[in-house]
Amino acid sequence: MNLSQLNKYWVRYQVNNNFTESISLDEVRYDAAPGVEASFDLLEMLKGRYILHLSRDFHLYREEYIQFILDHEFTHLHDFLTYPFPKPSLADLKERALREDNINTASDRNIFGKYGEINLPEKSSGDNPFSGDIGKKLFDYMNTYSEFHACRVSLGQVLNIQKHGGRVEVDVERNIVPAPYRDISIQKMLSVCLRRAHLSYRQFSVMMIPQIFVIFFRQMMYLMGYLSHFGNARDMLSSSLKILGLEAQEEEYFRLFDALIDADHEGILSITNDIYKKSYLVFVKSYIRNHYSSDLYTEDELEQITPDNYSEFVETLANRQGGRIWSGRVSPVFGVNNVNRAYDGVDPETIRQLVRAARAGKE
Repeated sequence: MNLSQLNKYWVRYQVNNNFTESISLDEVRYDAAPGVEASFDLLEMLKGRYILHLSRDFHLYREEYIQFILDHEFTHLHDFLTYPFPKPSLADLKERALREDNINTASDRNIFGKYGEINLPEKSSGDNPFSGDIGKKLFDYMNTYSEFHACRVSLGQVLNIQKHGGRVEVDVERNIVPAPYRDISIQKMLSVCLRRAHLSYRQFSVMMIPQIFVIFFRQMMYLMGYLSHFGNARDMLSSSLKILGLEAQEEEYFRLFDALIDADHEGILSITNDIYKKSYLVFVKSYIRNHYSSDLYTEDELEQITPDNYSEFVETLANRQGGRIWSGRVSPVFGVNNVNRAYDGVDPETIRQLVRAARAGKE
């Protein structure tokens, strides 16, 4: 597929989505990272370069799947071009670490498999992605709203949502979506989303690396984007949160779901930030209670932990114990592979619960 053909897809996308933008793709490269079907690089776009990176196997895929992936990626481009806040300059973003040393990119490759992803600003594996700056705001927007929106648009095109005027009754076993070489059921697609969310969340609960929570959260945006077309979306989301052990945060995720559907960008970023902080601090405190003697800290000290000072506090505890045990850093390959081995994948019952919830929603 050459550049001219891809620009025709881009024009078609704009017509289908009532969007008019004079820019065209500058280049196509068949150099997407292993396990990634297609992506735009955010830093390239900030430089005014619109380069679509595709899998080396992309030319082998069925037309329906090519359209599905391009609808996803072009929505990322659309969202970048219509970003509702001031865009950061390149100087506002931290200098990128080398791709092979980056935990976000490495984990994406190993956990997600063949799904199109936008390459977000890369951070070295010890960085805290929760510190606030203008670059983080764009990161959160692309990682949250744009992932939700891309999945909503791509599945909406498959289901002909525009023709039906909103949500539709979806049969998760009989309705299909395109895959590279054949169609798969929506049930299969949702099961894959939930499995990946489950795996990355459990990985996060073991490693407690902030970037892994970002990976989990992106999978939740995939799931919410697809579920947004379901008449029983809230029931499905509730069942998914129970499977993930997040029922205590159901109200916050429902608020986020509503904000995503309404494209309330300020609300999305505010709720997302609250979820990030609360979710991560739960595990930081749990880690400390499970790995350090209570003689080394007080509960008052634990209450003072924030997303910005957690690593310094854990290092302080390690020093009190006579040596550093945990640094907040981990080799990307070590993290992914060891967690996979530790859990032997995801319990099949996890998937069965989601399927039962989907069936119950039709009754």
